[in-house]
Amino acid sequence: MSRCSGWKLEFGAGERAVIGPRELLHLFDAPRIHAVPRTPAHCRHLLFWEQGVLPVLDLGAWSRGERSGETATLIGLVGFAGSAGGAPDFGALVLSSVPTRIDVDDGWACVLPETLNRWRRVACACFELDGEILPVLDLSRCFAPGLPPSTED
Repeated sequence: MSRCSGWKLEFGAGERAVIGPRELLHLFDAPRIHAVPRTPAHCRHLLFWEQGVLPVLDLGAWSRGERSGETATLIGLVGFAGSAGGAPDFGALVLSSVPTRIDVDDGWACVLPETLNRWRRVACACFELDGEILPVLDLSRCFAPGLPPSTED
């Protein structure tokens, strides 16, 4: 069996997922984010970071079919494999608590249950840890243009 580590992310209201160990780059406490009119309910804000502008994705709101909150108190900056010549892409995730470092074993892999079906659009795998089923996020899917609400079929 192969073991690896990752970051367990919490999005509020019991919504949790995992990303790879090198995908979480930075945490912002009470960052200044900027609302953008006429944007999807789960991606209503931008974060200015270094010389760029990053989308702020509220996966908790997305999963619950809600509108993203106006005040994000904790933002996780993530980096992931980009599509253009191997250059990384970046984004920001609204978090409800500080991420937890976890260890994962291949033997814990499982099928995503029907109750978590909405995560299929953004998950590349899932596993069971201490009785909890956790989707593993494919960040390139999360930040792909046109991510539909989780309630759409």
